[in-house]
Amino acid sequence: MNVLAVAIALAASVFFGFAAALQHHAAFHEVRHGLFDVRLLWRLMHYPIWIGGQLTDLVGVALHATALQIGALVLVQPVQVAGLPLSVPMEAALNRRRPHRRDLRGAALATAGLVAFLVAAAPQGGIRHPSGAAWFACGGLVAVTVIGLLALSHFTTRGSRSGASVGLATGVLFGFSAALLKSCTDILATRPLTLPLHWEMYALIGTGLVGMQLNQSAFQHSSLASPLTAMTLGEPLVSVIIGLTAFHEQIRTTPPRLAIIFVAVLAMAYGIWTTSTTWQPPRRPPPDDQADR
Repeated sequence: MNVLAVAIALAASVFFGFAAALQHHAAFHEVRHGLFDVRLLWRLMHYPIWIGGQLTDLVGVALHATALQIGALVLVQPVQVAGLPLSVPMEAALNRRRPHRRDLRGAALATAGLVAFLVAAAPQGGIRHPSGAAWFACGGLVAVTVIGLLALSHFTTRGSRSGASVGLATGVLFGFSAALLKSCTDILATRPLTLPLHWEMYALIGTGLVGMQLNQSAFQHSSLASPLTAMTLGEPLVSVIIGLTAFHEQIRTTPPRLAIIFVAVLAMAYGIWTTSTTWQPPRRPPPDDQADR
């Protein structure tokens, strides 16, 4: 196991966790917008707390890219879940309330599931340049999954469940973006001047912009735990699948380890369900709203 990659990925997860709490605080109390209504991002740009979340996010992205450059996708991505237990209590503090025990239990259970997966799977690296056919297959499956989850959110009336659906769709998209980011960082490290000639860079920009819009839309649906838990779990799971198939990375599959992996996946699924059924607080303008604009 690449200890340095894990350490850098852990640091990135901390920044991502704090960034999510800051962004959610602004997005949840903003006027409700449609999934792809870009006016939401424009309005959020007027909140210093949201801008602070974006800057914190950029630091996380830089650390994440570094970890992906030196470590396998199936190793780095599951570590991102470490930021989840930090963001839930921080979001509650920003809203001047105690975190819901149900949210904490769901986040903790999901985190334990991913940690168990990481230990049992013992991920190992693979190739650095997937084939075009592999990229096409992964991209197609990701697109179908994201569209299906967004359609599900449209027919879901409960805010937390709708938020979980959009959050999971965002996580799936971010999982694909992480694979693109790994490919781009490898090109940048070996042939930096040729990066603009590779389609991966433009696909990364496109998925990143769509993911940002969906991310903020997911935060508008419910308290932070529901969309963030789904997002945090969806991203590494998709990345692991892409790592195993497109990048030919490996995990250990002995019967005892497979049993642990199976239980870990069940724990993660239950964690999502737990946070998606939590009572939601009423919306209110952020504190000192007029001063923040």
